[in-house]
Amino acid sequence: MNHNVPLLNRGYKELNALNCGWEDCESGHSFGPASRDYYLIHYIISGFGTFERSGTTHSLSRGSMFLIRPYEFTFYKADAHEPWEYIWIGFAGELVPELLQHSGFSGNNSILCLPSLRNTFLSMKDATSLPHSAELFLTSKIYEMFSMLHEEFRPSQNVSSGSLYSKRAKDHIMTNYANHISVESIANMLGIDRRYLCRVFFKYVGDTPQNFLVNYRLEKAADLLAKHGYSVGEAARSTGYDDIYNFSKMFKKKYGVPPSRYKNPG
Repeated sequence: MNHNVPLLNRGYKELNALNCGWEDCESGHSFGPASRDYYLIHYIISGFGTFERSGTTHSLSRGSMFLIRPYEFTFYKADAHEPWEYIWIGFAGELVPELLQHSGFSGNNSILCLPSLRNTFLSMKDATSLPHSAELFLTSKIYEMFSMLHEEFRPSQNVSSGSLYSKRAKDHIMTNYANHISVESIANMLGIDRRYLCRVFFKYVGDTPQNFLVNYRLEKAADLLAKHGYSVGEAARSTGYDDIYNFSKMFKKKYGVPPSRYKNPG
């Protein structure tokens, strides 16, 4: 029997859940050849079946999943003796190509086997109990699915660990500059030695983590003063400085004027 979750097209720009359902197929049940104008993934819960695309037929079973891309003609059919049960999720959005690129579905690949995703797909059925937020819930499940795929198929052979650590450290600073963070705390968060972090950060960012943190904080403070009308104390506290005197001293060293004059340069 075919079950569909009634969804509204919310038009989310980056990632938008369009349909979701599941079916315990009858013997020999088939669909296609047909195409769609969105992305569609089927995850096989149990049983067997075949999936055909570009003239090639693939035999699939429990734990496998297949992707159908927009405007791609495909055909799939349940096994005659042990027909499959699957759950599907359809989606679109500007972020999808990038998500697919690092998920194992890169290039022309359309088939993966990942038994660990079983619970993620089974939980999609819970959307039926959320009449006012099913679309948001399923969008979160799509992100969860891609998160697990990215962990499984992460490009560890192509991206150096130093580059990855430096990027994560930089992103952490740019997100948490207003908090009490330090190079030591960032290194601990990443689970690496402080000296190693400083070395790879300088190599890939071109500055030390400490200098980058200070300069980023001061740039944000300058923006708060000049464009948003913050007081010196408000700008200092909003960028991680409890000591206003120290903040003013560092600000003047970078910009040549105290923060009070930078706010009203005329």
